[in-house]
Amino acid sequence: MTAEATVTRTSLAGRVELEFGPPARCRGCEGACLWRRMPAAQRLTLDTSLALAVGTQVVVALPDRYLLLGSLPVHGLPLAALLAGALGGAAVTGTDAGAAVGAVAAIAAALLLVPRLRARLERNTLRRVEIHAAPRRDAHTHSL
Repeated sequence: MTAEATVTRTSLAGRVELEFGPPARCRGCEGACLWRRMPAAQRLTLDTSLALAVGTQVVVALPDRYLLLGSLPVHGLPLAALLAGALGGAAVTGTDAGAAVGAVAAIAAALLLVPRLRARLERNTLRRVEIHAAPRRDAHTHSL
């Protein structure tokens, strides 16, 4: 996953502030959904070893595996809790009502854990972000 950004501020400590343009709208709805409510531009401060000047165009890359890991707390944990809670409730009570109570209790517990896991995952993910100088728009690239 990549995004283009512009360097808006640099520091001697190797940190840069980047401004990301608005996200592209999908072709299906031409942005009639959630995209219209997003801010026009977002800023983020990251560490880098590159010597970048203000105004430099860069590409910020996040390895695909971290994108998948980011979806696990949001989707995987509640689904696993739902199934485990339902199975546990059914095993203890032997009834459908017990399975429903177990599922609801497990999902409630999972939803309490998700914000903590999400914050930890975000901190770890920001350490894995890579910043690369953007290729010039007029540069010719050869395809294979």
